[in-house]
Amino acid sequence: MFKKVEVPRMPLEDIIQKILNSRPDITREKLLKMIEVKVEEAKGFLMHESAARAVAVELGVEQLKIPPTHGITVKDLVSGLGDVTISARVIYVGPLQKFSNPDEREVKLKHLVIADKTGELRVVIWGDKADLADSLSLLGQVAQFSHGYVRTGYNGRLELSIGLKGSIEVALSDVSGEDFPLLTEFHKKIGELTKDAKKVNVIGSVAGVHPASSFSREDSKEGMLKKLELQDETGIVTIVFWNAKVQESADIKSGSLLQVFGAKVKESLNGGVELHVDSSVGFVLLKELPGGYENFSSNPTKIRDLKPGLKVTVEGNVVTQPVIREVTTSQNEKINLASFELDDETGRIKVLLWRDFVVLAENLEVNKKIRIKCIYVDYGSFDKLILSSNSGTGLDRI
Repeated sequence: MFKKVEVPRMPLEDIIQKILNSRPDITREKLLKMIEVKVEEAKGFLMHESAARAVAVELGVEQLKIPPTHGITVKDLVSGLGDVTISARVIYVGPLQKFSNPDEREVKLKHLVIADKTGELRVVIWGDKADLADSLSLLGQVAQFSHGYVRTGYNGRLELSIGLKGSIEVALSDVSGEDFPLLTEFHKKIGELTKDAKKVNVIGSVAGVHPASSFSREDSKEGMLKKLELQDETGIVTIVFWNAKVQESADIKSGSLLQVFGAKVKESLNGGVELHVDSSVGFVLLKELPGGYENFSSNPTKIRDLKPGLKVTVEGNVVTQPVIREVTTSQNEKINLASFELDDETGRIKVLLWRDFVVLAENLEVNKKIRIKCIYVDYGSFDKLILSSNSGTGLDRI
């Protein structure tokens, strides 16, 4: 069994002094510059202590080298471990990032999140290895990451860095997928979302995209937000993108497959759940569904499977003639309301279309099949479930 290697924390100045003692040909000024270049290249992903250790390894300072480790698990990792080899399930693959370092050389990186039975770990892949990772279908795969270096990341959590000496191998013959948790264990179905959760990961199909809008923030600067609807076979949830994430989401279209990783769970105005995406949340468009999602479907939800607090798409026959009337709200506002009943082979439910949505009920005929998209499931009279229109609701005649 692997024995954990404890690496004591070493102050930056102590690392610098050990390097200078071992390499008298390197001036302090030159060494500090080499460390700063490492920090700048990492764009905030590398602390000065870790950058100094990385420089020490490149300069061959034996005192600062860490014994190699193999067959290690996530829970065994400590900051400073070198030559780490670890196998785990890939549960998130971020986009390829490119930027220039102080010398105007292009730097590439790609970050992943991997997991085994002991925990999750962020992996940062650099240079040509980032291109390699970008070309592989890693999501959901068991992969081995070799010759990496463990450091403390910008958020205080451990991460594994794969650089020039590192390697990535997928679906090794001597690694059993049964030894690792499945991708689906780290993601929630939309119908399972509750207000009690703080952060969740979801995979789904985009049912609709709303235009971006701007607003004035408390600091008087302009903010941006954009909403979209994400669906799977259990329901639909609204996802709200904020500020810089609005621009990053420009390529998302209806029908796109989307993974959102670490979304923040908030209560919506109608009492349901919505997901928020800010600078701390990752998302990526998927070219195909990963392993474990063979039974994924964006088909309409059956009436018997409806749950309060969810948005859904339902399909069925109109069984009562729509009635449009004027009603008075609790705020003494007079609005229009259309009501009718819908059924499928599993049950029957009342549909309420409010305000401008009453036009969707015009000219509907009894016994005609329709599909209602993005409609909210709520409680009506006598605690019976109803379908109630909200932002994004649409209706198609079939």
